[in-house]
Amino acid sequence: MSTALFLVACAVLAYTGFCRLVRTSTSTVLCIRAVIWLLTVSALVSIAAVLVWGQAASWTDALLAVAMAAVQVATSLLWRDGVPGPYQHGDDAAPP
Repeated sequence: MSTALFLVACAVLAYTGFCRLVRTSTSTVLCIRAVIWLLTVSALVSIAAVLVWGQAASWTDALLAVAMAAVQVATSLLWRDGVPGPYQHGDDAAPP
């Protein structure tokens, strides 16, 4: 059961990461783009670890993945209209 929950949470992480990456550009702060890429790639590698390499996910793995997915989903409201102002620099940044 924990492995199935882990896979679902990792799929949510990969999808939400992809959705955010689509909205980023060179005007997005580099460290924000980097951590979104890292989270998305980590989620995809974690899925492959279970499905391709046969690793089993523990309940703590599943719990952590679910918590991260919940943060991604909860904060997605801030990304509805594009990258949040504080995560941008240059002309696209929100006024202070």
